[in-house]
Amino acid sequence: MAEAVKVIVRCRPLNAREKGLKCKTVVGMDSKRGYCELLKPGGNDPPKSFTFDGAYFVESTTEQIYADIAYPLVDGVLEGYNGTIFAYGQTGCGKSFSMQGITDPPTQRGIIPRAFEHIFENIQVTENVKYLVRASYLEIYNEEIRDLLGKDSKHKLDLKEHPDRGVYVKDLSMHTVHNVRECEKVMELGWKNRSTGATLMNADSSRSHSIFTIHVEMCEVDDSGEDHLRAGKLNLVDLAGSERQGKTGKKWF
Repeated sequence: MAEAVKVIVRCRPLNAREKGLKCKTVVGMDSKRGYCELLKPGGNDPPKSFTFDGAYFVESTTEQIYADIAYPLVDGVLEGYNGTIFAYGQTGCGKSFSMQGITDPPTQRGIIPRAFEHIFENIQVTENVKYLVRASYLEIYNEEIRDLLGKDSKHKLDLKEHPDRGVYVKDLSMHTVHNVRECEKVMELGWKNRSTGATLMNADSSRSHSIFTIHVEMCEVDDSGEDHLRAGKLNLVDLAGSERQGKTGKKWF
């Protein structure tokens, strides 16, 4: 599996506030070509066009996005590679909707719960391999790193570098998980400790970056009885809004 970065764009429908203001959609997409264009309302200027690895318009589902983009990446993690999925964009554009998702309709369940199921379903059907799955959850808030699963979620942690481990967060807690529900409980616990604030675009906006990491260690025994160890890591990142905070009309919680 070669190193690769894929960039996709997803457009959400107009929300109730935008419909009330009689806003118009100025984005056009051709999903087959990964093509996106921005139109200038009331102007004669030609649209600005962009090409991505994938383009998903308002009718798209998270199920489709996971199958196209995330599924092969999570498969790579289960083979011992590292992978990262993160959502970037301004407040209210749908980052948390894509990552966390909703339960109804099922096609809009988020990338994160789908990744949980993908990993543990694979573990259940794989024979002669022992697995250790652990989870960590950190927040980057005002350039400070916090452990959302630690005893004190407001305690500042330090970023370190090791010749073998690479860059890591010192004293970040790791929690062993055995199934999807335990993963969900760990995530729910950390989510409650995140820094959020109400904005004009979102009543419960993430005001910090968060990284939920699933660490998968695999031990396979060959015919001679020798152990072969592999380790993969899946980083699931939910970023704060990319705009200047002063423009959001934020109110802190």
